[in-house]
Amino acid sequence: MLRVLRQRDYALLWFGGLVSMLGDFVLFVGLPYEIYRLTGSTLATAGMLLAFLIPNILLGSVAGVYVDRWDRRRLMIVVNLLQALSLLPLLLVPQLGLWVIYAVLVVESSVSQLFNPAQVALMPSLLAGGEEELLTANALSGVGRHLARLIGPAIGGLIVAAGGLSAVAVVDSASFVGSAAMLALIRARPAPPHPSDSLEHAALSAWRRLVNEWRSGLRVVWHQPILRALLVFFSITAIGEGLTGTLFVPWVVDALHSDSTGYGWVLSTQAIGGLAGALVIARLGARLRPLPLLIGSALAFGAIDLVLFTYPIVFPYIGPALVMLVIVGVPGAAMQAAQTTLQQSETQDSHRGRVVGAIGAVAGVGALIGAVGAGILGEFVPAVLLLIVQGSGYLIGGTAVALLVRGSRANADGHEIGGVGSASEPG
Repeated sequence: MLRVLRQRDYALLWFGGLVSMLGDFVLFVGLPYEIYRLTGSTLATAGMLLAFLIPNILLGSVAGVYVDRWDRRRLMIVVNLLQALSLLPLLLVPQLGLWVIYAVLVVESSVSQLFNPAQVALMPSLLAGGEEELLTANALSGVGRHLARLIGPAIGGLIVAAGGLSAVAVVDSASFVGSAAMLALIRARPAPPHPSDSLEHAALSAWRRLVNEWRSGLRVVWHQPILRALLVFFSITAIGEGLTGTLFVPWVVDALHSDSTGYGWVLSTQAIGGLAGALVIARLGARLRPLPLLIGSALAFGAIDLVLFTYPIVFPYIGPALVMLVIVGVPGAAMQAAQTTLQQSETQDSHRGRVVGAIGAVAGVGALIGAVGAGILGEFVPAVLLLIVQGSGYLIGGTAVALLVRGSRANADGHEIGGVGSASEPG
């Protein structure tokens, strides 16, 4: 585990991500609670998620085309700097109102669509051990994410108390600048050969090149069995994630009869569980296979979440939630590391950005459906009932991946035995 983190370029990527995510959690943990506190409306909270998700849906898949065209390290630096600038209008929220929050989220989310595919696509080229270290590296990324989730809210609370939302915006903006500085220290690497360099491709118009490259990425996802299974998995589970993002605060406040202090405890405990889980997966990464890990962790995660979100019906107290949030961190971290590793390992470098972008866009559609449904239904249906969808989604999604991959392998074996697709009959 530490051997991977000692690699200079990966370490710079890791620490840059940690700094950036610290700033994000300082900001995004406080925003949904503040909106719900001021409005008391799940629809208003859903509006925040919509502002963040719509650019993902509209731009996420197309952004992957440019990730595969351009130098990924430089692209991430530029995106970080643009994100830093996009947060500054939050300084005007006291004068102009809550609509500024939604506008900033739209802009910040639009720019950030280039960052995640670039980060996921760049990582394999920074690892000396290649694909054998991918699962460990992705689990370590989870360690950074959950460490930021653990520390960020506490820092955010202090900053809000000292300077309000304006101070939080400045801190998050500075975190993006710090991340860009670390990325700039990564040694430049030559861009891989790309089909766009061909004479035929150069003769096409810019629009046709964009469409052709975008469709090429979609074909890779659809014709690769594991990537296709991942697409189905995200389309199912993202609906529950959208529901949870909208209803998490109402669940803590209404179902658990808690307040801002309890909300902070829940978030901190959730981060502790995720951090512990990510450390376990990072330690065992070399011994684990990502596909079985994804299936098993999804089933475990879904089962625990069903109990977590529904037990307040009979016992509306926060204690059991804190315990289960630690336990569920292990399958949650395993699931995150496994699905990212599969996207990287099952895709050639030339198409990796487009694959990550396409799967992310599908997840965005599912999350949008969940957020809209939660915003509307949450006005008159208890959050504890709606959140059944979240745990059930992971049970269904994990089962679907197992069946789809098994079915594709059975078909492949049958074709091989029957002579279909052999060397004498290509394609």
